[in-house]
Amino acid sequence: MSDKEQPRLASALAQKVVDTIEPTINRHVNIMNAHGVIIASSDSSRVGTLHEASVEVLRSNQIVRVSQANKIAGIQPGVNIPLMLNDQLCGVVGVTGAPHEVEPLADLIALSVQLLLSLEREYSRSARRATEARDLLSALLAGHSTPEVIARMLEAYGLGGELQIELWIAPDEQAPHLEKSDLEGVRTSWVPLIDAQWRIGKASEGALADVPDLNDRYLCQVPTADPGELLAQAEAMRTLAARTQLLAQRANLGIWNEDIAVAVARTPVSSLKYLAAPARALNQEQARTLLTFATAPSMSQAAETLHIHRNTLMQRLERIGHVSGVDIRLASQSLRLQHAIYARVALNELQIF
Repeated sequence: MSDKEQPRLASALAQKVVDTIEPTINRHVNIMNAHGVIIASSDSSRVGTLHEASVEVLRSNQIVRVSQANKIAGIQPGVNIPLMLNDQLCGVVGVTGAPHEVEPLADLIALSVQLLLSLEREYSRSARRATEARDLLSALLAGHSTPEVIARMLEAYGLGGELQIELWIAPDEQAPHLEKSDLEGVRTSWVPLIDAQWRIGKASEGALADVPDLNDRYLCQVPTADPGELLAQAEAMRTLAARTQLLAQRANLGIWNEDIAVAVARTPVSSLKYLAAPARALNQEQARTLLTFATAPSMSQAAETLHIHRNTLMQRLERIGHVSGVDIRLASQSLRLQHAIYARVALNELQIF
């Protein structure tokens, strides 16, 4: 429901308010909708009938006080107060009794109904957005949708421009980050799918600002405005979600290569041991050293990341080449050895990421 739409009173909610309040105040209570029809009452026989005084309230948007009873017309003394939501008139609350006595009670009931209606309305909007988020992310991850379908869904959800998908392997289903609410037209909330948590939103939000700590496995994709690329990214992330050991912790993203991780994640389990063979003789430290060297912009930067001297790094690299039998000075050979290390990670023989 948009903010411009006429708020509508739910009869069940209105009756719940009446049933809760009436025994306490010991007064007859009616709640009328925007047409003056009684939708909730302490006298069930009156539900569905027109309330004459409320018609005047709705016409004038003013409190109507009735001091004299009219048994022929079925009118009793009381007060009838407008029900407002977002500055829009949506109904009337009536309480029988001497006006000067029951007007404060009518005010209280009106405020209660307005508060409950506002909460229900916000909950409905939140539930709708949560459903839309799940549908959108499910469509991206299923791999069967076309870019045109995704584009229409994004438009319907109010998401435009450059977007990024986030994947998080939450260590605890009750983690505080999971309760981070969505922002309509900006980002979805976290959605549990395929044993992981997913979220999509505008790149300008700065996704890393409110996500898991450095020890959690997490990936945020490169922003894109192309629905086809979003589908490709989602497929790669879904593949990694199935092999969580290949998904890096935030603290290790600097030495992690997504392309290699995805390629190895797509490798059949029966082939992993053959892919891992070139790195079979490497220990944990040697494997990490090679990956750090391969992702660093320079030898000096790699040594600094490893907290060792540059000469020590050179000695380690020579030892890695000797142990593995691979000439890591050749890019193709180094890349082959990196694939082998990732294969051993996939086999749970190394814990690097």
